[in-house]
Amino acid sequence: MGQLPLDWSPEPQPAESRSASGASAPTPWTVSRLGGCITDALAAGVPDPVDVVGEVANWTERNGHWYFSLRDESATISCVMWASDTARATMRPASGDRVVVRGGVTHWSRQGRTQLRVRRIKPDGQGDLQAAYRRLCDQCRAAGWFDDSIKKPLPRVPRRIAILTSPVGAALQDVVRTAGDRWPACRLLLVDIPVQGAASAQEIAQAISRVDAAATEMGIDAMLVTRGGGSIEDLWAFNERAVVEAVHHAVTPIVAAIGHESDTTIIEFVADVRASTPTRAIDVLLPSREDEQARLDLLTADLRRRAAQSMSQRRQRLGSHQAHLKSNSLQLLAGARQQLAGYSEALMARQPHARLARRRQQLEEAAATLRRVISGRMQMAQSRLEQLDVRQVIGTQIERWGATVRQLEGVLAAVGPESVLQRGFSLTTDSAGRVIRDASGIKPGDSLYTHLVRGRVESEVRVVDADASGQ
Repeated sequence: MGQLPLDWSPEPQPAESRSASGASAPTPWTVSRLGGCITDALAAGVPDPVDVVGEVANWTERNGHWYFSLRDESATISCVMWASDTARATMRPASGDRVVVRGGVTHWSRQGRTQLRVRRIKPDGQGDLQAAYRRLCDQCRAAGWFDDSIKKPLPRVPRRIAILTSPVGAALQDVVRTAGDRWPACRLLLVDIPVQGAASAQEIAQAISRVDAAATEMGIDAMLVTRGGGSIEDLWAFNERAVVEAVHHAVTPIVAAIGHESDTTIIEFVADVRASTPTRAIDVLLPSREDEQARLDLLTADLRRRAAQSMSQRRQRLGSHQAHLKSNSLQLLAGARQQLAGYSEALMARQPHARLARRRQQLEEAAATLRRVISGRMQMAQSRLEQLDVRQVIGTQIERWGATVRQLEGVLAAVGPESVLQRGFSLTTDSAGRVIRDASGIKPGDSLYTHLVRGRVESEVRVVDADASGQ
């Protein structure tokens, strides 16, 4: 610090202030004059802004303003950081932290207080941040938070994505533009979060937890936490443990895209998917309309090919079935016809006129046989009579045989159906040729056939008396 520009030469004194010896006495300064000189001296001798390194002490916060002291081994200076500056701070200091601050020295004459008005604050050196970064990475790795086995799969076609970022950043514009190009059907929900500053880590963690808790109710399928690039101090909120824990405990799949491709924050290791840029994050989250259309075309062509192949196979099977059915039908029809012919023959065999014909044929055959036998015996007897010339014996025998023949002919005539019909009896059948033995099987309107000794009479039933008593 340069010398204060103070003029210590005595000023001219008024006459009344001179001493009796004739020497003049100095006139005292007012406090305001001294305070003004201090302010002027600070403005002229201390650069603005000035970077000061030291240890934080007596840190307090009131209404968003930070009040603390900065000290080293031999000096202390009061510091103040107004709320407009703390909102942009990349760290939230605590007593004992070694920091580098940038600001200007001011002197407040009313209270006689000289202080450093801090506009920016950061940890002392990148080494401390890197040490904290490595320390938290080691803790998360030991806890298994980086393991791929616990990563949740992303939805293939998300319906709604929550975008956690600053509404004024370029990252949001890239996300909205890319999402509209790739898959316009997906709805985007903007969740406004501070992406840097000392208090931003806690707000980011709370926002992630709130969105995750309401994901099912709001139809959110995935979250994207993103921001543009910056220094390690600008991105430090995404290396805070509160944010890392919120990402790890979330049930909703999370994609993290923080900074540029060369920037890597800890939540990107813990998130389910890390994207190098916000644009790349949307490429990971959303399908491409062109790719899906091409895939749909391929599936449609494959479906049509499979359908045509299936129809061809079914036509072949149908033709085979038709030929087999036709062959079986012809075989079944031939068998049915053969069976029907057998039934017809059996039915014809059971008809009364067929029975009568067979019985007549049998009687005629029996009569012919009997005549042949009798004729043969008579011839034999005649021969014997001629040989023996025993006419009387032969005559008697012939008469006896004639009586026997006549008796047999009478019996034969008596048991024949024609004899029964000649005695006034008749044989009644239905239209199917079945002999009617019981009136209970007949109903009015049926046709009956009455067989007589000569001819057949057809009649229609008008009244049926099933009871022989006529009741």
